[in-house]
Amino acid sequence: MSKKPKLVSTLDYTIRIGGEGGDGVISCGELLAQAAARTEFHVFTFITYPSEMRGGFSMIQIRLRDITIYSMGSNVDCLVVFNQEALENTRSALREGGVLIYDPDTVDVSDMKDCQLKPVPFTALARETTGAVLGKNVVALGTLGSVLGIDTNLLRALLKEKFGKKGADVIEKNNKALHAGMDAAARIDIPVNFRITDLKPAGEDYMFISGNQAVALGAIAAGCRFTAGYPITPSTSIFETLTRLMPLVGGRAVQMEDEIAAISAVIGASFAGEKVIIPTSGPGLMLMTEQLSLASMIEVPMVLVDVQRAGPSTGLPTKTEQSDLKFAVYGAAGDSPRIIMAPTTVEDTFYQTIRAFNLSERYQIPVILLLDQSIGYRKATVKMPNFDQIKELDQMECFKSLRIPHANKIDLRRRREPDSNDLEDYKRYLDTPDGVSPIARPGTPGGQYLATGLEHDEYGHTDQSPLNHQKMSLKRFRKMEAISKEFEKNPIEFYGDPDATIGVIGWGSTEGAIREARYMAEKNGIKIRHLHPHTISPLPHRQISLFLARLDHLIVVEENLTGQFTNYLKAKFRINPQNIRKCQGIPLTAEEIYEGIEKVARLDNDEHSKFF
Repeated sequence: MSKKPKLVSTLDYTIRIGGEGGDGVISCGELLAQAAARTEFHVFTFITYPSEMRGGFSMIQIRLRDITIYSMGSNVDCLVVFNQEALENTRSALREGGVLIYDPDTVDVSDMKDCQLKPVPFTALARETTGAVLGKNVVALGTLGSVLGIDTNLLRALLKEKFGKKGADVIEKNNKALHAGMDAAARIDIPVNFRITDLKPAGEDYMFISGNQAVALGAIAAGCRFTAGYPITPSTSIFETLTRLMPLVGGRAVQMEDEIAAISAVIGASFAGEKVIIPTSGPGLMLMTEQLSLASMIEVPMVLVDVQRAGPSTGLPTKTEQSDLKFAVYGAAGDSPRIIMAPTTVEDTFYQTIRAFNLSERYQIPVILLLDQSIGYRKATVKMPNFDQIKELDQMECFKSLRIPHANKIDLRRRREPDSNDLEDYKRYLDTPDGVSPIARPGTPGGQYLATGLEHDEYGHTDQSPLNHQKMSLKRFRKMEAISKEFEKNPIEFYGDPDATIGVIGWGSTEGAIREARYMAEKNGIKIRHLHPHTISPLPHRQISLFLARLDHLIVVEENLTGQFTNYLKAKFRINPQNIRKCQGIPLTAEEIYEGIEKVARLDNDEHSKFF
């Protein structure tokens, strides 16, 4: 068990940088965050891109704390804007008394009140030092680096890492722009009560990664050696990372002509005995549905990662939403069993990816990991696992209870293969008590079988008779019963006061914001308890029932318009909860969730006061 995190922070500072796509806004913010992450600071970023190739509003938010960070924060302490559109889109987030750093040649701040105005001519300085305006993001980096006390040599090294392949001339120009920004900061007074240079360097056991990178690293750690994909925002960086990593571990990554071809290749590789993964987003998931049902029918393991975007259709391809849940659970031809899981943080994504492989291999079933753009693109400082504690289990150990992977213990499962007794009369789809039957690799003597999308008998031979269809359907869904029992053995995922009469349930990336809202509620005398299941289907029914007991009010938090998780819970538990929902392409904040909790708490007080 990890130590309970310290809740009192001596430092909590949030910076937001906004501009136009192509201005280098994201590069500026990521380099700044990287520099901070190389110290004892905890760093948490949120990124939103325009959907256009160039142009459109782009923004990155960086939150710095001296303790664990759970959400992107709400009130911005320092806002940096490159143009007027960025100011109009972000001004409401700047806290009263906060710092606004702006380019006076492109931004009108005449109506800005209750903030500290700090002009820095980013564009003019970039043109003066590099001969082009493209370097204004590096000017801004120099300004912020000077304000925060980041070592100049570190910033120069990071610029070389990022732009070194473009040649010495580009590096020299970037260094000039960096120093121009630092000199500009020295000429104006920008108050900050800390300096990054005063902190100790981060230990070697920490890394700064995104949720999408965590998926790729988790897949490699789990033993995955094949992926096929087709680029689709916001999941593309998973495939890009795997493309770089797979050759280093003897694996393969193949870009296909479309999503249907990609999932077909993944199913084929799994049939051949490989651990496989395929990343996509909502529109891609819809195209893959027929083959996903095939994977259920022929009972091959596979992990599918859906990094959700705002929909419907093409929707907002670079924005976040939790609106694919209904389709992930129910979108299938016929009764197609699959597991649905939802990681909660960047660090959790690494371990839940490994867990997804273990479940998929153990039960020979597709697993869908539901991320969203917010967690996929988010970067955070995470503790590296103890790689000496990664253990691949043998055949006998693979069928014991599944432990949830964590930093100090990672067990790797693999599929059940037939032994000599099984191969005497090999029934690939043997009807077993838990629905899992031994799966032979192609070429195994005596292990030949036919895998067809048509209904089949235990040997794999086509059999469309009524009784056989019912028998084999029950066989496939018996896995879900076994998985449900497995999930009920997991530690209870409750947080907060066990005696509270107000409960909050969320899923996926809202966990951090709900956690911080709970801290705010407790500070103001409102007792709540919080449940955040990692497994969406099958749900941990007993655990949720225990959580719901003795509650007077239940609040469900999610980022979609229609309350998909709310309706799912209603159908399962016959409850009538309150909702906190957001459908704007940006995440819920802790303050927004706390406001909803406070309203329910007032309602609870009013109801109890009637009896006095």
